[in-house]
Amino acid sequence: MKSQVDSATGSRLALWLGAWTSGDISIADAANACESITHSLDLTWQGQRIPWFNFLADVQVVTSSATAIFPSPGNPDGVPPSVLRDFATSIGLVSLSNQILIGQTTEETWQAIASTVTKTPVDLNFARLQLLDALTTAQSALSNLDLTGSRVTADAALDSLNFGSVPPATPTRILDAVELGYRIATLARIAKDDAIAVASRSQNAMKAEILSDLERCARELLQAAVSSGYRSN
Repeated sequence: MKSQVDSATGSRLALWLGAWTSGDISIADAANACESITHSLDLTWQGQRIPWFNFLADVQVVTSSATAIFPSPGNPDGVPPSVLRDFATSIGLVSLSNQILIGQTTEETWQAIASTVTKTPVDLNFARLQLLDALTTAQSALSNLDLTGSRVTADAALDSLNFGSVPPATPTRILDAVELGYRIATLARIAKDDAIAVASRSQNAMKAEILSDLERCARELLQAAVSSGYRSN
């Protein structure tokens, strides 16, 4: 699968860094993956620009997990709001052991900072059930909404979706969950934009809320799938 820097960038970083913290891949493989995913050979850490390999070597003693973080308006996803101002949150962030936060800055450089993150990914099986419930609710509530325009956009989006390369020996159940979460989150985002555009004003809030909840559940599944600790799910 091709590499691309988009809304899945944080997820892909978490998947590769999670494989590293779990001992599935070497530090060199993890650093190479970080360079490829971010299109950057280095990042800022403790006030200095250093190669990804050096950064991982510096933090590996205290690093035991990697978690994908998906902040959104009104939901900082466990990250202090004051910290989020410096990051481009649309592509996601990565937390190492809930102590170090990695992300792309608003100036499009990559940075790691010491920051406490309180987010803990939900259980993968629970996240999957939660998404299926949200899908049922969305299908029932939005059955009368004309989404013809969004279907065209959605078809094009699905054709071009490409999560990117994954670590060797990633379990099939993880790949399936990543695929489902990534696709549903994308479709929910498209449908939400279309619903707001075509629905009456009185219906907008309800439909936007349903689709926002669907997108949230899809991202929870993606977060649970790519964050380290998946072996126990």
